[in-house]
Amino acid sequence: MIALAIAGGRGHDLASVITTRRYMRPRHAVLAALIVCALRYDAAGPAVAQSWPSRPLTMVVPFAAGGGTDVLGRIVGRRLSEVLGQQVIIENVGGAGGMVGSARVVKAAPDGYQFVLGSRADAINQTLYKNPLYNFATDLAPVVLIADQPTLLVARKDFPADNLREFIAYAKANQASMQMASAGAGSTGHLDCMLLNAAIGINVTHVPYRGGGPAMQDLIAGRIDYFCTLSATAKQQIEGKLVKAIAILSRDRSSMLPELASAQ
Repeated sequence: MIALAIAGGRGHDLASVITTRRYMRPRHAVLAALIVCALRYDAAGPAVAQSWPSRPLTMVVPFAAGGGTDVLGRIVGRRLSEVLGQQVIIENVGGAGGMVGSARVVKAAPDGYQFVLGSRADAINQTLYKNPLYNFATDLAPVVLIADQPTLLVARKDFPADNLREFIAYAKANQASMQMASAGAGSTGHLDCMLLNAAIGINVTHVPYRGGGPAMQDLIAGRIDYFCTLSATAKQQIEGKLVKAIAILSRDRSSMLPELASAQ
């Protein structure tokens, strides 16, 4: 789920959201194309609220360029620019499973000009880290839900398995020499793959990146073995046969890749 809000995940789907500084109450939201929103804030006073936005806005994507969250952020940002009549600047601020980017928005002025395209990683980070960089419950205010993306298990194109059953058999026999990528320690894909590893009983070396884009580049190059990522990150590479799709980590198949079996 992708949204202008911080929301929990459902199953293995990504719960992604756009959030803004708390203490600013959104008055309205406009849905167009996917979902776009226009926000007005009482905190700055009636005059400012009526003129918002009067200058460019910044959408922080808390992962490196090229990943699923980044792809969606650029689609939403472009449409927001059209609806609001102001440029929406995309800033990729990766690190700590998305926490660094969200923390930047927490520290920003509460004027409605900076927001973050977050994910269920924001909720995960609150318990994964002893001292998270922000309080998810009080420092960020939800705005609106945008979309839902399934998580995929993808492998290098020459991986010697074509489905989940074959993947499990190979991984159990070769786990000592295998490497698993993620968009960062504590990212949703990291936890999804760790849960998968635990379920099938393997212990594989984890290689964290600063986003899904860099991880996908190394998967294409064959430097890592597999990766749990959003469908938006992998769909084009799967269709171009640059990587191999193993399964969708959800109960049902996805309309984006209807031929790909689910993990159920």
